[in-house]
Amino acid sequence: MPAVQSHQYLRAIFHSLAHLRHYTSMNLCRIPLAHWLQPALFVLTLLGSHNALAALRVELRGVEGELKDNVLALLTVQRERETEGLSEGHIRRYFQRGAKEIRQALEPFGYYAVRVESHLEQSGEDWIAHFFVVPGEPLRFATVEMRLRGAGAQDATLLKLIKKSELKPGVVARHSVYETAKSRLQKQAFENGYLDAQYTVHELRIDTVAQTAAAILELDTGSQFYFGPIGFNYVGLDDDLLRRYVDFKAGEPFSNRRLLELQRALEDSDYFEQVDVEASREQAVGNAVPINVELTARKRHKYTAGLGFGTDTGARGLLGWEHRRINRFGHRMKAEIRASQIGQDLTLNYSLPLKNPRTDRLDFTAAVQEEDTDTVESSLQKIAVGRIVKRGLWRETLSLSYERESYEVGLTDETTSLLIPGISYAQVRADNRLIAGYGRRLQYDLRGAAEPLLSDTSFVQAEVQAKWIRSIGKSGRWIGRLEGGTTWVDDFELLPVSARFFAGGDQSVRGYGFQELGPLDASGEVVGGKHTVLASLEYEQRLFGNWGVAVFVDSGGAFNAFAEGIETGAGIGLRWASPIGMVRVDVAAAVSQDNALRLHFTLGPDL
Repeated sequence: MPAVQSHQYLRAIFHSLAHLRHYTSMNLCRIPLAHWLQPALFVLTLLGSHNALAALRVELRGVEGELKDNVLALLTVQRERETEGLSEGHIRRYFQRGAKEIRQALEPFGYYAVRVESHLEQSGEDWIAHFFVVPGEPLRFATVEMRLRGAGAQDATLLKLIKKSELKPGVVARHSVYETAKSRLQKQAFENGYLDAQYTVHELRIDTVAQTAAAILELDTGSQFYFGPIGFNYVGLDDDLLRRYVDFKAGEPFSNRRLLELQRALEDSDYFEQVDVEASREQAVGNAVPINVELTARKRHKYTAGLGFGTDTGARGLLGWEHRRINRFGHRMKAEIRASQIGQDLTLNYSLPLKNPRTDRLDFTAAVQEEDTDTVESSLQKIAVGRIVKRGLWRETLSLSYERESYEVGLTDETTSLLIPGISYAQVRADNRLIAGYGRRLQYDLRGAAEPLLSDTSFVQAEVQAKWIRSIGKSGRWIGRLEGGTTWVDDFELLPVSARFFAGGDQSVRGYGFQELGPLDASGEVVGGKHTVLASLEYEQRLFGNWGVAVFVDSGGAFNAFAEGIETGAGIGLRWASPIGMVRVDVAAAVSQDNALRLHFTLGPDL
């Protein structure tokens, strides 16, 4: 305590005694209350003034990263440094605990020979707690024993997990390595149906003299449980359809994960408002656990509406209707009307589930599409059938469509009819498809027509599209796109505009107008090309909240000869992460041409 402060406290005490002595000849009960409180209030005022002025700072050296973070989290003098009313006594007591707390904070990371040098410094009214840490060499596991007992003692999955565990002799004796191995083994035992799996031995032994550690884990799996009979409490859909959602059979090892997957699949089917999957162990017969699925149906009819705007399309709107359950076999029907400033389309779709209703279906589609842009004018009518099946990570689509299209582009005014078979493979993997930190989308398409088979011309067309998203740190993202397509055609003029390639616009080469890039005819109008390529690289940086900025460069085009027609655009953009996807406002310049700056606006999911 500074000398000036001490003298003030002493004067207050003497002042109090003087007042009390003045009343020694009087009855204490007659002493005015104000004379009792005056010296005490004076001392408290000085104490409060001293506490308000005191400031504490912690200087920690010798450790970095997660070691430093854990030390600061457990160090009392660090946690309490901004506490109101912090006195010198508090500071000194907290500081004295520091060395012990630092050693305790480093033990979970395997450091048991920690040396701490510390001193407390006062500078005016401020205090600085200095700690210099020498962690020493970490302890390593000398012996590791992981054993299984019970019915799962020879379970191949559990034995493989033990073999691949990071808990091995020679590794640093981090508590997290021990706890992770312990938790994973027991969770896998539960997942394999050993519902009573418990550790009979779980020890982490530290020998600070020998500077070694030992880990001993012995798991008694108990008996293995199995799936019993599966029942559905719902009569609106055929029982056979519901059972096709189940990817396990009675008699297979019990698994909570597979029950959760069943619940998620039924929820994603859009047939049900609520799904409850219950496993009644109390009603188990032997080790067979019965499964009961309670289902509550959604409303049969669903209506949708939406409004939007894009610089390619202008204002646009959507109206939709869906019948979720036409019959007990799970058939459904959907109708959509989309309209924008450059076109309209009406689509009717009838869908029925196949053998695996989680992923596979058969679609029948009828559509009418109208398009009127600065480049083309087109009217398309089509009917199609498609089978969508999951193949590993890929979604395979086999399709057959009959299309009749009337179009005007450049000097060409034609009507073409085509019977087009096609096959497509696509996959999307992402942590979040709306706004991805990590993700990718790949798609390959092959389609064509043959003149002898209800078609006015023959062609074969192949396309590939790829998009990658990777986070950089906590607030940055790289977004890359590659696209390419090529066409072999007998008579290009009879290839409808819906099968030709154009470039430019919000989803293509920014800095250029929608469908602005492509081969020209004799009139100087863009008529589309046989081939296309596109490469795009973008970097996004979040600034604060949901707001960020981006820089990008796009390069590509549409052409009839591979050595011509590549253009480049670059620019900057504003980003806002909305609940329905990223809002993108870009300003781009056509680098390879002398064009004015162009504004691009898009809204939607990343993948």
